[in-house]
Amino acid sequence: MNQEFNLSSVWITWERQTRNRSASAYLGIPLFEIIETSPYRILRYTKSILRTVKVLVENRPEIIFAQNPSIVLALLMVLIKKTIGTKIIIDAHNSGIHGPEENQALLKRMNTYVIKNANATIVTNNILEDYVNETGGRGIVLPDPLPHFQIKDKLATELNPNRLNALCITSWSADEPFTELLRATEDFADTVNFYFSGSYQKVKDLSSEKLPDNVKLLGFISEEAYFHYLSNVDFCVDLTTRSDCMVCGAYESIAFEKPILLSASEVQKSYFRDGALFCENDSTSISHSMFEMVQNIDAMKARATEFKQLILLRESDKKNELLKIFKNL
Repeated sequence: MNQEFNLSSVWITWERQTRNRSASAYLGIPLFEIIETSPYRILRYTKSILRTVKVLVENRPEIIFAQNPSIVLALLMVLIKKTIGTKIIIDAHNSGIHGPEENQALLKRMNTYVIKNANATIVTNNILEDYVNETGGRGIVLPDPLPHFQIKDKLATELNPNRLNALCITSWSADEPFTELLRATEDFADTVNFYFSGSYQKVKDLSSEKLPDNVKLLGFISEEAYFHYLSNVDFCVDLTTRSDCMVCGAYESIAFEKPILLSASEVQKSYFRDGALFCENDSTSISHSMFEMVQNIDAMKARATEFKQLILLRESDKKNELLKIFKNL
């Protein structure tokens, strides 16, 4: 029994993702990360479904929180709701609303079905809340609670103490203007080293040999290594062309008290009111805002530290209100 929530509940995800950990911990809901790594999709889904059912049988929750994506997990939850009447709350990342890429009509229809049939859909901002409500669902806004990280051991890195170091948080997806960002890094050849996270191998014709000397492609790195970079760089960059997306890297950066450069969407500007600078998604604007970051790095670091404390206070004030909403669905 979850004492704080006062209803038996579980939070289920089929991937490791910082938001699931921070949100479930924030609300006091037990998290079950069901991670299957089989290369065969049908086997992976079958094992994940069986493990999910086992969690539900053993815990008999009155409310199930589940992540979308995976759309398969979300559809399974809707089926369970229709079968046994358990309340289902879907935590929908941006791709759990619109799909990970454009022109995915089938996936978007499935997302719409889940939105309409879940008891509620958690989203990160008011624009997505309005979309959920207009689609026929019940939207509830919960920005990513600031995660709490524990760095076990110091890792050896190539960070240059005589330069500024920046972590560019990238997944190399279609909504990320990484080509424009790479162009902008050329303007800081003598002042900043840039470290790009994520599996860049999926981008055609992208290799280290074709990049500026101050750019390092990290590829897929462990969670421990990723947090290590976050804790040791001077600032972060996380850009998206999606106007209704609040990037996870922004919360992670502020959690480590690092200032961040973000795309200038209204949803991000309204939330990250300090500790961040904003740019349009072209190389000229990125370079201009990055120059401002470099010129004022000490002040920006101090502002990120102060803003973290403000967010923590805001989260504390909002928590009981959210728990009451979920309980009364």
